[in-house]
This record gives sequence, structure tokens and C-alpha cells, in this order.
Amino acid sequence: MATNDTKHDSGIVERTPTGHEILVVTEWDDDTPSLETLAQFDQSRRRVWRCVQCGEERHEPSGFEQDCPNQLV
Repeated sequence: MATNDTKHDSGIVERTPTGHEILVVTEWDDDTPSLETLAQFDQSRRRVWRCVQCGEERHEPSGFEQDCPNQLV
């Protein structure tokens, strides 16, 4: 994998009560995760929830408390 390669863990978009459409995104810091890196799991990855409409990111799905500025009506 390339540095900061983005892999979407979930193709399912979930809509929050505030209008954000979020999915889980994992970004790997390593060029190629080794078996040792994968065994340590969280050492070289960053997992966030990202709104596909406005691009905002949060560390928890409950972090989207403000209305999405790009929400579809």
C-alpha cells in the first residue's frame, strides 16, 4: 500500500440525525503493512468517520453534533 493509502472499511453510508452521511475510513501510515504491524493492529492506522457530503471527520460517529452544511433535503 502507498503511504497514507485510504481504504474504506464500510461501503454503507449511515445518516446521522444532523444530516451527515458518514462512513468508516481507515488510513494506513506504512507503505506496506507487515504481518507484525497487522498483529499490533492500531500502531500504524488511523480510523475516522467521514461525512461523504461535507468531508468533515470525527473520531466517533456520535461526534457529528452540528447540522451538515451540505445535507440533501
